[in-house]
Amino acid sequence: IQGRFMGTKYTFGLAATQKVAVGGRFIQDHIIEVEPMEEAFGGNILVDGVPVLTKYGTYSVGGAYLTYDGNGQLPDEAASKWAKNIVHMQLPNDITLTVYRWGNYLDLRIQMLPLPGGQDGTCGNFNGMASDDTTQAIFERIGVRVGQGDMLFKNRAPIMFTEEMSEMLRTDCVADQLLASREHCQKDLHAAASTIQMNSCLYDFCFGMNEHA
Repeated sequence: IQGRFMGTKYTFGLAATQKVAVGGRFIQDHIIEVEPMEEAFGGNILVDGVPVLTKYGTYSVGGAYLTYDGNGQLPDEAASKWAKNIVHMQLPNDITLTVYRWGNYLDLRIQMLPLPGGQDGTCGNFNGMASDDTTQAIFERIGVRVGQGDMLFKNRAPIMFTEEMSEMLRTDCVADQLLASREHCQKDLHAAASTIQMNSCLYDFCFGMNEHA
């Protein structure tokens, strides 16, 4: 399960979930992608790159069962004023993924048991210790970007570094944290990384735990 996080004008350039993808051997190498409702932000539910569930209904592929409807408890009641468009995924290994599609972003809820071989990622490593699920700790374990061979999305999103992000990095990332972030990013990124790539890495390292960052 992979997420793509990008800024919108509604979050003043700070990150929101823009897309989620599910794929791999556990669903027979199919790829399911869910995008926000507005066409400018994708507007589709896709299986292997082909739009499905253009209206409420059900769909199954590779042992995954999708129900698309307007039913479900919201993770953020502030969104209750909008029409609900919710994708419920019943996945192998007793994993349930619920995706709430809004106009220009997504909310997600994952329900599952710890995997026998362990797991790690944006949501942490599910070992019951919140202290090692900081953005810095996760980056140190798995790196700052999904490896090319592991990426479920067809293309990488363009890296953007907004004025709001630049101001936050300049004024709100304390000196010790910024130094540690730079050391880590220099080690993790390739030598030819651009200034935007480096600044984006620094920003993620400093502010990744923020709700919108």
